Amino acid sequence: MSRALPGLTLDELEHELGSRTRALEALKWLWSQRPLAAALPEAIPEVSHRVWKPFAARTGLTLPTVAQRLESPDGTTKYALDFSGTQVETVRIPAKGRSTICISSQAGCTRKCVFCATKELGFIRQLKAEEMVAQFMVARAEAPVEAPASNVVFMGMGEPFDNLDEVLRAVNVLTQSPAPQLRAVSVTVSTSGVLPGLQRFLAESKASLALSLNATTDEVRTQVMPQNKTWPIASLLGELRADAVRTKGKRQTFVEYVLFGGLNDTDDDADRLVQLLAGIPSRVNLIPYNPYPGTGLRTPSEEQVRRFHQRVVDQGVLCLVRWPRGREIAAACGQLVRSTSGEGFSPSEVDGAL
Repeated sequence: MSRALPGLTLDELEHELGSRTRALEALKWLWSQRPLAAALPEAIPEVSHRVWKPFAARTGLTLPTVAQRLESPDGTTKYALDFSGTQVETVRIPAKGRSTICISSQAGCTRKCVFCATKELGFIRQLKAEEMVAQFMVARAEAPVEAPASNVVFMGMGEPFDNLDEVLRAVNVLTQSPAPQLRAVSVTVSTSGVLPGLQRFLAESKASLALSLNATTDEVRTQVMPQNKTWPIASLLGELRADAVRTKGKRQTFVEYVLFGGLNDTDDDADRLVQLLAGIPSRVNLIPYNPYPGTGLRTPSEEQVRRFHQRVVDQGVLCLVRWPRGREIAAACGQLVRSTSGEGFSPSEVDGAL
């Protein structure tokens, strides 16, 4: 498979350009662009024109166009990015001293999680590693100087473990030296619980992991995540427990738990969650459900979210609430949906679902 420059590793660049020094200079040039270059130039500093020109001609840059940009009052920015007619959504989330970029691994999604708007698209196509890296490049280029893009989460459109070869390549590119040189622990790959991909990821990658659990019984989890029939809770948590032993607890592991009012937010659920995570060094992220029309699910009250959170914390589990960021622009967890025609899930629809 031919690769555009953002998807090439340092070793591959060395092979293409004939020397390590040229490869390093090419990466330095690529990641110093702000604003981003529209295409590869005929020459770059410190690389022989004779070598670079044919490389640029056969490789290309393959950056998307920004079809739409929406900014929330809290600074969260959602980008609709067009890759030759395929549109995906990417989100930049600012915080004190850093920005996190939420990128998509597929256009549409292969999974059917009831609470996630992306399922409405069905599956359109897999994204290439260079398209994932390009999403980071676009959002990074607009990050404020006081909040540089230092974190990446594969939590946008798609199930990363259904496109694992490309995701692993993207992770390798994002963490390689000399640039962009993100820390492996600062790159988090989220999964809805695809067991074969989970096993391979744990064996092959040092990146952080986020498991979208969302229930404490198989009955409820199957209601909101039908694939649980194939890979139930015990099989997924068993792999995390084994990985904790193998890595001596060094991997950063997050357990994502979307709270649905009256479904999975009881005191019994909080107690079962603590029991399920025994032996797994992890942090629980509680996510109040971000609604969209037609699911029949509802967001719990703030009081109930805080009660659930406190009950988990009181039993010794590290647990944080991820209050919505970007809900006003349909950029919050579970709200990304973008079609090839460019039709998105509008902020007005979000307001109507609250």
